[in-house]
Amino acid sequence: MKDILKKPKYGAADLITLLWKASPLYAAVANIYPLLAALLPTVSILAAAAFIDAALDVAAGTRPPGAVAAPIAVLLAVILHDYSLRILLNLVNAKRTIFLRKTLRPALLKRVAELDYSHIENQDTADLLSRVVPAFDTRVVECNQSVMSLASSAVSAAGIIVTITLSVWWAGLLIVAAAVPLMFIGKKAGENSYAAQRETSKITRRAAYLSQVITDREAVEERTVFGYTDALNERYYERSHAARKIQQRVTFMNFIKQKAGGVFGSVIAVCVMGSMLPSALNGSLDYGMFVALSGGILTLVSQLSWGINSQVEEIAKQKEYLNDLTKFVGLSASKDATALPRRGLDFDEIEFDNVSFSYPGTEKLVLDGASFTIERGRHYAFVGVNGAGKTTVTKLLTGLYTNYTGEIRVDGRELRDFSQSELKGLSACVFQDFARIGFSLYDNIAVGAYDADEAVVLAAAETAGLGETIAKLPGGIHTKLLKIYEGGADLSGGEWQRVAIARSLVNPAPLRILDEPTAALDPLSESRVYERFEEISKGRTTLFISHRLGSTKLADTIFVLSDGKITEQGGHAGLMRQNGLYAEMFRSQAEWYTESQIL
Repeated sequence: MKDILKKPKYGAADLITLLWKASPLYAAVANIYPLLAALLPTVSILAAAAFIDAALDVAAGTRPPGAVAAPIAVLLAVILHDYSLRILLNLVNAKRTIFLRKTLRPALLKRVAELDYSHIENQDTADLLSRVVPAFDTRVVECNQSVMSLASSAVSAAGIIVTITLSVWWAGLLIVAAAVPLMFIGKKAGENSYAAQRETSKITRRAAYLSQVITDREAVEERTVFGYTDALNERYYERSHAARKIQQRVTFMNFIKQKAGGVFGSVIAVCVMGSMLPSALNGSLDYGMFVALSGGILTLVSQLSWGINSQVEEIAKQKEYLNDLTKFVGLSASKDATALPRRGLDFDEIEFDNVSFSYPGTEKLVLDGASFTIERGRHYAFVGVNGAGKTTVTKLLTGLYTNYTGEIRVDGRELRDFSQSELKGLSACVFQDFARIGFSLYDNIAVGAYDADEAVVLAAAETAGLGETIAKLPGGIHTKLLKIYEGGADLSGGEWQRVAIARSLVNPAPLRILDEPTAALDPLSESRVYERFEEISKGRTTLFISHRLGSTKLADTIFVLSDGKITEQGGHAGLMRQNGLYAEMFRSQAEWYTESQIL
């Protein structure tokens, strides 16, 4: 079970073995029963033939009436078995679905969580995940069922073919020969169907996003005010219709090919039965066997034309899914990405030494030979125009990207040598796009530190300026947030930003990174946050990233980023005297603030 997502390549054998690895018990039930049940059509043919011959003999007076009892008993047993056991199997299958969902989905989601951050922002990876992730647990079953259904049908067909061949040797061979092109049609149909799914995955993913924008509460105000619902509906319809047309075209072509195969099979069946009729009329073939074989031939042709043909198509689709699964498990990942943060870490110095970085798939250097030093217990601000590389510094410091050149050293140790547990324990962040989680307010804060005491959480909420918010909520700090709960409360953008700040405050990491921490606050509220700065940053090294320069006077050192380089650095007063980019940016914003609000 634990190795189910560890293989470097998934092939045809995994159609069977995936379910065995996930659950040997349910796999045994799923595999053994179909093979045993596959013998029943042959048993039915023989029992039907025996019954017809016995009934004719009874009518002729050559055998006693009781001669029909044994064949009737066999036929009744087959019917009762088919009815009663299917009910039991439905129950077993339901329990299997629940078991696999509980075991396989967490394993898959863990694998997704381990992916390198570069994949999260990659469109091709997003399309791949949309095909692999949602149906993984059901696919494991479907892969197995596809093969076992084909094996069951093959056993059933083989029994019928052997029975036919023993009576009319050439008839069985002719039907087998006719089945070959039908199998080829099924294989191509399956490959075409999954290829269409690959083609439409990007379209359907975008359509799903539009559906979310159209229906979610978060956008309802803007949808109403700006009236863009109809435009979104039109775009949603265009994408959905485009995806549907691709699928319909493939489905229609596959149907035509299968229908043609069915007609071909029916012609073969009629020819075979017509060829056997003279043997039945001249007595060389029993009437009972002729009737039973005719029914068996029709069953066999139906299996080959639609049953086995469709099963081959399904196997081809599942095989293509396994190719996608191989690509998924081949994505680069960190084996300890889900490890808990290591507590008790500290540092004296973090040094960026000639660091250059460009995002995957691009050539533009966001950082171009950037060098600077962060010392323990001091407060720093990074400023610059949009795209200067400020947030990129955060992503590198937190280990989200490691494909930089140059070195980032923490007390002389290269950051790439740190484990995920150490990286998580090194810094606490208020990200620009922070998470709004449908938990209670308390849990939204406590998620920043899994081991935080309640007193620490309450103190962080107060320090972040959430006291008034807590007082007005019906359940205080334990009120559920978002309207997904009955009685759930909504917070304003500024209140959510304070939640994000409180979330970082409960984290004991030695480096606190605040990426646009007051972006959703008005200048007055922002100034109140800065008034608490000493309390917020107490005992920590703090790194501010901001477009709004009201925070920069609080920093011991300000780094000005331009064109991927540190072009200016120093304190506020010194940079103002330099009259460079920082001074220009600060003066352009000075009217937002008064001296009393900033200090």
